Amino acid sequence: MSSGRLSRRTLLGAAGAAAAATALPMMPAFAPLVAQAAAADPQTNLEKLANMRFGMFNHFSLGTFTDEEWAAPNQSPAKFAPPTVDCAQWAAAAAAAKMSYGLLTTKHHDGFALWPSAHGTQNVANSGYKHDVVKAYSDAFRAKGLRVGFYYSIWDRTYGVEAWESRHKVSGLEITDAIQPSDMDFILGQITELLTNYGTIDLFVTDGYAWQMGQQAVSYQRIREHVKSLQPDIVMIDHGGIVEPFIGDAIYFEEPGGLTSPAGNTYAATQGQTISRGWFWHPSTATDDPMSKAAILSHLADLEPKYTSFILNCPPNREGKLDTNIVNRLAEVGAAWSPDTSRPPLPRQMPRAEHPVTPVSAYATGFRDGEGPLHAIDGLSDRNYETCWSTWGLSPALPHAITIDLGGVWSNVSTLEYLPKQWARSNTTDGDITSYTISTSTDGKEFTQVATGNWAGDRATKVAEWPARNTGFVRIKVNAATGGYVNVGGVRIGGRTAKPARVSGTLPGDGTVYRLVARHSGKVADVKGAATANNTPVLQWPWHDKTNQKWTFAGTGDGYYELKGVGSGKLMEISGLSRADGGGVGIWSDGDAPQQHWAVTPTEDGYYFLINRYSGLCLAVDEGSTVDGAVIEQQPYASLASQQWRIIAL
Repeated sequence: MSSGRLSRRTLLGAAGAAAAATALPMMPAFAPLVAQAAAADPQTNLEKLANMRFGMFNHFSLGTFTDEEWAAPNQSPAKFAPPTVDCAQWAAAAAAAKMSYGLLTTKHHDGFALWPSAHGTQNVANSGYKHDVVKAYSDAFRAKGLRVGFYYSIWDRTYGVEAWESRHKVSGLEITDAIQPSDMDFILGQITELLTNYGTIDLFVTDGYAWQMGQQAVSYQRIREHVKSLQPDIVMIDHGGIVEPFIGDAIYFEEPGGLTSPAGNTYAATQGQTISRGWFWHPSTATDDPMSKAAILSHLADLEPKYTSFILNCPPNREGKLDTNIVNRLAEVGAAWSPDTSRPPLPRQMPRAEHPVTPVSAYATGFRDGEGPLHAIDGLSDRNYETCWSTWGLSPALPHAITIDLGGVWSNVSTLEYLPKQWARSNTTDGDITSYTISTSTDGKEFTQVATGNWAGDRATKVAEWPARNTGFVRIKVNAATGGYVNVGGVRIGGRTAKPARVSGTLPGDGTVYRLVARHSGKVADVKGAATANNTPVLQWPWHDKTNQKWTFAGTGDGYYELKGVGSGKLMEISGLSRADGGGVGIWSDGDAPQQHWAVTPTEDGYYFLINRYSGLCLAVDEGSTVDGAVIEQQPYASLASQQWRIIAL
């Protein structure tokens, strides 16, 4: 992993070029039929998931051979060297337990892939076992009449698909790289291989997204649309640590992490537990007493009426087999358990924003320090750390409103999903919205009320709907909430039955030339000394009608803009891939990189604030200075005049 700008650009440039040369695998004959098939009703697919009831999770990868739960990145793939891989034995054990499906960890966080991927080199083709484990697994489980699911970690610590939130979770790990376009090509390329080369896949589980990077770093919408285009009826789940459905089609409760399906649950769900200590095999696994038959049967009895499929992890050993103690325990379970066919059908599931629009920015009438409105759209789970918009401690605490910028006007917007805060810290245990009003706008200035109502304050996901309309901004006003203040863990906005299409952008990106005027000082964004070299800082300076004070805005196609200096021909960006408060702003050659992408959101009174895609911080003048030559930098959004800009066409 590189932490510096230059090496990151150089290495990924070379890697991206190499990957592009071999990116697209041959499409098997069945793939066009899959891609063209019409998706079944979502209710039908979720009913299928609930009826799967009991399945086998198989964590088998580099960590199996290194005695690590999370294998370290950049290890030699040659360490993966089983003498054989007996997937038929795994499938036979699953069938003996009366399981209905298998879920294979095709790639874990270290990035080693169990198939010969054309994307990257960390895979079985370069290992000590040069065979396609994914194919062997799929064939073996289907031969036993079992369905097949794939787990895929988006977080890839070897290839470098990771973002700064990792440092909150992994002791001592400091990530300064951004998700680059080549990273998305890598992700989508590997997913294409998994979902076109191995037949019908019933379950696709992603990981390392909602609790590592979030939707601003990795576009979950692009991943979801790609997955559904390849296999329309597949059920998607994300290991986001969220205890109500939000990302994906259904939810996942990771029991070792303290998450279990609640009493009375009626959401289609899965719950994961491991039969042995750890998700991967360890030298002690073969001699440990596995999870007891009584405990497994108790889980099945508890989860079946909750429409929650029990995924029991059974880690294969270094010989490529399940240990005898695990095989015997599964046989004992199968002899004692049968599905309850008298269970009522899955209740009608909550309407969803099936076609989401990823927002680019948000602002609010008030917020607690450190828990601003951008947390409501970051796509991150709030497990173990705060990722919510909160008004706790404010006076008055309510009413307050949050306005969400969709990065342009979209058609067919009709649905808002609201996720209350799921994890309590200090005394902020309330904050569930109980009374709301929703308004929409196309220009960020004039808003029209589209929905109002009441919700129960029970921490469950809520949904509001209105007739589909063109929308660029969605505002939810909180009239009342439990505890007298509001917490919003997340929102999802989009269309339920029709896919939104982008109609227009916020600003003309047709070559119009602008000047950026700081609201507090009346001075403009100016490239220092009219220089053209990379890393030249941007300062504020009185307007002199010079080319180094002029900028054009070009849309990225997904709601952001690149700001190009007319004099330098280079883009405004966050210098040195900084995510720090006070990180400098400079110019650099066009790299189509997230640190060069800016969300441009109107404030309703003629000004805008600009949020950087990479850092999530806003363009501002250092310390609110009014002097000539004051540094322009990035800061956490705080609705300050020194963070607002007039964008004036010349």
